Amino acid sequence: MSTIDIAREQIDAFNAGDWDRFQATLDPDCVYDEPGTQRHVEGSDAILEINRGWREAFPDAHGTIERAVAADGTVPLEITWEGTQSGPLQTPEGELPPSNRQVTVKAAEVFDVEGEKVKEAHHYFDMAGMLQQLGASG
Repeated sequence: MSTIDIAREQIDAFNAGDWDRFQATLDPDCVYDEPGTQRHVEGSDAILEINRGWREAFPDAHGTIERAVAADGTVPLEITWEGTQSGPLQTPEGELPPSNRQVTVKAAEVFDVEGEKVKEAHHYFDMAGMLQQLGASG
């Protein structure tokens, strides 16, 4: 599997809600950063929990990969995320109750791949724009 295939597998497995498949591409000591929510976690179990939380908040969440490149084990993906917030969402300010609003959020996720495992993932997205679409900010 190429490094791009491994990064794409993360998004495809998330889209399918296939958590075994999702976790299979992660190194057990993987590091994940999500600057928009100020989350930094270490370990595949913790990363899995964050992604399950996103899926609970947006059960119909779907990421479309718009662009992918690879160089020296680093794979940046440009992603468009879409979904309806029908579950509670954890934010840096606390829990946001379901809004039942649809959002479209542009994002970039950068994966560092060693062998056939993700060692690091950094997920950048427009948190302020997402909260505005949810009606949680002016």
